[in-house]
Amino acid sequence: MRSFQERTTPRREDECQALEEFMCLRSAESFCNLFRFLYPQVRRYFLARGINQMAAEELAQNVLFTVYQRIGALLERDCFYGWFFKIARNEMLQYLRQQRRRIRIAEFEPLTKEAEQIRAVDHSPLFSHFEEWMTHLEETEREIIMLRFVDGLSYEELAEALGLPLGTVKWRIFNAKKKLAKIIPVGLATTRLSVQIKVATAQ
Repeated sequence: MRSFQERTTPRREDECQALEEFMCLRSAESFCNLFRFLYPQVRRYFLARGINQMAAEELAQNVLFTVYQRIGALLERDCFYGWFFKIARNEMLQYLRQQRRRIRIAEFEPLTKEAEQIRAVDHSPLFSHFEEWMTHLEETEREIIMLRFVDGLSYEELAEALGLPLGTVKWRIFNAKKKLAKIIPVGLATTRLSVQIKVATAQ
């Protein structure tokens, strides 16, 4: 069994190479190569949070344009994904603030059909019950669990994305998992998230 603190979703070798090349060259050509890896990830990030497909695609483009413009400010490659998802999160918050000026959004939006279709591609039993599980968490807990288990960020990347100390990130995930462990059915104990919840709460 993989260590509990390992990355949930390892990056592909060719994606790591594309990132390395872009950070070295910072050229349009090298960014195009990286773009094909990053765009599906950031688009899924927005869809999984209930943003409609058209807006998700536009926001994803905005995020990647920001990455291209500001890559010079990032000094270490290991910080890239935390920085990347921090940009995505800020873009989403700005979008939601704009939407709230038009209509009142009182609660976390349910998943859209587009989000469910994207998640179905993952073929993981986790996603069929994910939305229901998330209703048992507070908004801050939902975000950190989704970043960890849907977007695959490491603890270090979560700390960068959320602007929190590493210890705080680990504590929040631990507490959220304790809540989820109480409501996830025993029959789903073989799924990726539920296995890790039981391992974490048993230690």
